[in-house]
Amino acid sequence: MFLTEEQLAARLKSGALDRVYLVYGDDGYMKRVYADRIVNAVLGDDSLRFFNFHEYEEDNTPFADIFADADNLPVMSERTCLLVKDYPLSGLSAKEFEAFVQSLKNVPETAVIVFAFLTVDFTRNQYDYPKWQNVIKAFGETGTAAELTHRTGNRLVRMLVKGAKDRGAELSAADAQYLIDVTGEDTGHLLNEIGKLCAYADGQAVTREMIDRVVTKTVEASVFDISDAILRGDPDEALAAAFELLRRKVPIQSIIGALSSAYVNLYRLVTAAGDGKRYADFAETFGYKSSYGVQKAAPYARNRTPARAREAIEILLEADVITKSRAFDPETLLTELVCRLAAV
Repeated sequence: MFLTEEQLAARLKSGALDRVYLVYGDDGYMKRVYADRIVNAVLGDDSLRFFNFHEYEEDNTPFADIFADADNLPVMSERTCLLVKDYPLSGLSAKEFEAFVQSLKNVPETAVIVFAFLTVDFTRNQYDYPKWQNVIKAFGETGTAAELTHRTGNRLVRMLVKGAKDRGAELSAADAQYLIDVTGEDTGHLLNEIGKLCAYADGQAVTREMIDRVVTKTVEASVFDISDAILRGDPDEALAAAFELLRRKVPIQSIIGALSSAYVNLYRLVTAAGDGKRYADFAETFGYKSSYGVQKAAPYARNRTPARAREAIEILLEADVITKSRAFDPETLLTELVCRLAAV
């Protein structure tokens, strides 16, 4: 079977178990969660887990030995469980892989083997990808291949709202989306931020002001706050935000690059507005429908001209050239950059 997260969760909830599992995908946090869930579904509160649970992690155990361990009968339990982490399956020769697949088919009913790729997202590895496709196919045809990808959209919003409720706090869907916009879509990071916010809220509703005060924003979101302050005519706030990024040891080249992206968005918005295009049309055309930065820049597009927006981009280009051509002091360069952009 080839399952999504929702399908795997439903199958585990029903009590159905397969003999072999492949856990893979691009969400490291969810892969760890479901690897543990499968192990717990197999063993439950087994008091003899020491005898019935085997874990293999970067110890170069030959796969033949792993499958041999699976042949051992459980001790006063229905099944044993074997958790194999990040096994280098793509390094097997064609003959070895054929033997591996045959071993998958011969796993006894008294064992469950979970191959979990917790730190490897092999779908992104172009060199090994054909081999990994064969791995996915082998597990899907023999047992279960579960791809765990980053939650997005409404599913991520619901997870955060529920996470806040479970911690005794209230979080609106709109503020949950704002949290995603400013911190990114990494599940583990978002749940850490929810924990911090709920502790700070201390039983009260989580507000947007709390989010701005407590969470660690992505560089892109922080830089868009800098551009927002500049466009509002508040260079002091912009400088404070810029210096905070330097304190976080964000390279100045990254700050200038993200600022350039913000002003390119503004230029596009100004041009679109001049052509009579609605924001919704623009967002759809450029794929910016849920972009935090574009939404922040949109209100300022109505009273700007393309010439001024181009001038700002040229200023940013000059600053970028300086970072690549001669020695400079980051604080001085950022101060000059913010002041010049504010003047524009």
